[in-house]
Amino acid sequence: MAIFERSRLTVPALPSYNSIRQSVTITGNEQRKGLGLAALSAIAFAAMALLVRILADSGFTPLQIMTWRGGVQAVCSLGACAALKVNPFKVHMGWEKFKWVAVRAVFGVIGHLLYYTALAKLSMGVATVLFFTNPIFTAILAHWMLDETFTKDQRWLMLIALFGIGLVVVPLSPLTLLGIGISKWSICALLGAVSVALAYVSIRIAGPRVHPLVHVVYFSLVAGVGSALLAWIQGESWHMPNNTAAEWTAVLGIGMCAFLAQYLMGAGLLLANAGPVVTMRNSNIVMSFILDAVIYHTRPSASSAIGAIIITVCLFKMVQLL
Repeated sequence: MAIFERSRLTVPALPSYNSIRQSVTITGNEQRKGLGLAALSAIAFAAMALLVRILADSGFTPLQIMTWRGGVQAVCSLGACAALKVNPFKVHMGWEKFKWVAVRAVFGVIGHLLYYTALAKLSMGVATVLFFTNPIFTAILAHWMLDETFTKDQRWLMLIALFGIGLVVVPLSPLTLLGIGISKWSICALLGAVSVALAYVSIRIAGPRVHPLVHVVYFSLVAGVGSALLAWIQGESWHMPNNTAAEWTAVLGIGMCAFLAQYLMGAGLLLANAGPVVTMRNSNIVMSFILDAVIYHTRPSASSAIGAIIITVCLFKMVQLL
């Protein structure tokens, strides 16, 4: 398809933030605030993952969970747009930019649906560490589509991280390199990472003229309407929350946590350097393992834990090389 042809646009990583901060000196206090917001973003994402797992255990399908998330997140994002006087439906950038907003929304939703599917079948820690390999795929796609730098060091880190992925999906199995024995749920998480990576590159191609909240609004609309439509086409029996505070808190909390995670991440990037902020954000991998152990009493195997550590360290190092 023409929409995925290699672009020769010169688009820097995180253009909207770099363009704002070119001549701004970041103080130590701003750095601390930015890192604090990134830490809160990580907590919000980890909480969302936990709520997804709780609803999946209660009988909600991934499409139904995404429908609830999209609806609640749409209300939150439209409310934020109203407060900040941002009109997400008044297109200033033309089709060439807007089509990438649409690509970001569609592939972002597909990626998270695959992640939710993996969360329902795998431990939270394993599903999250596989899903958060997306920076590796983002770097590859950005190099291919935008000619962004993908250095020799980054390529070595990618190969080492792939070894870590092998330890997580098939602990200590020599057949991992051949793809034998990998569960389809692990593949779902990895395909989700690739899909989300394309969504992130689409944000860069859309450029700084597109307000971050516009991306959130269209993601929410596609998530809510698209997932509900697909659930209806598949003939899913709709599962409503029980008349208990716990389930209603879970369905409403997913959308609120997702919105907070995205908003706090953006705010953190405005205050602090991108490298430390993204590194802090990826700490939700550790949080997911901890929540899994505390709530579900799941103990990862030694090789899975080693693989998770390898992946996390490689991601941190890749961010530092940006």
